[in-house]
Amino acid sequence: MPTHRLTGAARGPVFTRSETGVVAILAAGLIAGTLLRMTGVTGGAPADVPPAFDYAASDSMFRALADTARTEDSPRATRRKAPPPASPVDLNTATSADLLRLPGIGSATAARIIDARAHGGPFTRVEDMLRVKGIGPKKLAALRPYVTVR
Repeated sequence: MPTHRLTGAARGPVFTRSETGVVAILAAGLIAGTLLRMTGVTGGAPADVPPAFDYAASDSMFRALADTARTEDSPRATRRKAPPPASPVDLNTATSADLLRLPGIGSATAARIIDARAHGGPFTRVEDMLRVKGIGPKKLAALRPYVTVR
């Protein structure tokens, strides 16, 4: 229930005592800020402000360090996969290194192919690769030009 009642003709908004105090504080802050801006008074920054940081120099230094980190002997070197083999790889005689050259085959999948060959017997056809975990119809279709079974 409102604490004030409007009597007689319609009057403007009626604020409580605490609302009036808040409005007065906000108005005083607005007036003080406007006066400070008009008079040019700054926030009192010291005269010996250091220059702004040059991000362009640090970016170029970072690029130079990143380029030197990409050497062959670096453990974090960017390694690119060798191009796919020129002739199809026989799944029954392929080593792990041979399988790693196939597109979409990493070390874990290569190990699973060798394990499937060792435990499930030799592959009789290329479609037998579907028994290897991680090789589905799409990956098999991508591998088909690069593999064979002899």
